[in-house]
Amino acid sequence: MTRLAVLGPAGTFSDVAAQQYQQTHSEIDQLVYYDNIGKVGQSVDCKGQLAILPLENTLDGYVERTLTLLKAGQLHVVGTATVPVHFALVANCQRLDQVKRVYVQFKTKGQCLNILHQMPQAELSITESNMLSFNKLKTAEFGDAAIIPQFHLSDLPQTADFLIREQVADSLENETRFIVVQAVAARVPIVKFDATETFRFLCYITPNTDRSGLLYDILGYFARANLNLIALMSGPTKRKMGTYSFYIEVGGLGQHIPELQKTLDTLRKNNYQVLDLGLFAAKF
Repeated sequence: MTRLAVLGPAGTFSDVAAQQYQQTHSEIDQLVYYDNIGKVGQSVDCKGQLAILPLENTLDGYVERTLTLLKAGQLHVVGTATVPVHFALVANCQRLDQVKRVYVQFKTKGQCLNILHQMPQAELSITESNMLSFNKLKTAEFGDAAIIPQFHLSDLPQTADFLIREQVADSLENETRFIVVQAVAARVPIVKFDATETFRFLCYITPNTDRSGLLYDILGYFARANLNLIALMSGPTKRKMGTYSFYIEVGGLGQHIPELQKTLDTLRKNNYQVLDLGLFAAKF
C-alpha cells in the first residue's frame, strides 16, 4: 500500500485534491500531512510514498516553490488533479476599515487582490496554508481577519460575531492544478497510450551555451514536430549569473508521443540538457 504526502493540516485545498486523487487510486491507503510544501516534496522516497503538490492556479499562475522542487531532479510526475478554489474573508470586527491584520496563505494572496486592496490599512500576515490562516482566526483579536476556503464558513465558531464577505477571489472561475509525484528512483516504465488518449509531458531544458536566438531554436524543435506547447517559463539555473533553464509543458495525443521522444533525443544531441519530469494521462 502507498502513503500520499499532503500540505496540511487537514482541510486545505491540497487535502481536497488528495482525497479526489485517492478515490481513483485504491493503492493509496493513508494521507500524511506536512506543514509546508518543501517538507511535502522532501518526504517522497523510493519505498513508494507519493506526494501531491500545487502546480498552477488560474489567477496567480505557477507555484514557484513546486517548480523549484521539480528542478532539483529528484521527483517524477505520475498524475494530476484539479479542484475549484473559492475564498471568503472573515474578520473579527464589523467594517473593512477596522481590519488591522489579515492572515492569508502565500499563494492565496495573489488570488484575492481586490478585497485586499479594500483594506490598505491592514498588515498582511503570510501563512503556509489556508487552514493555518483559519486556525489563526479562531483566536483572533479585534481587528484580525483571515482569508479562508469558502467551504469552511460552516466551521466558524457560532459564538463569535464575525464580518463575512463571501466569494472574495478575483474571479469565480478559479482552479488550482495539482501534480502527484514519486521519487525518481521509484520510476516505472511509461504506460502505453492509445492514439487518441491525451497526455501532458513536463520537462526542464537547459542550454549548455548562451547565444542569440537560443529560445527561438528550442521552440522550433517542438514546432517542427507539431507538438503543442502548453507552457514555457524561464528561471535561473542558480549555478551562474545570467544562465537560465526553461520549464516546458507539452500536450498532445498518444499518437504524438514518438515525435515527442524524437524531439527530446534531438535536443540532447544538440547540446541541451533535458530533465524529464514525467509523461502522464491528462484532460485539458
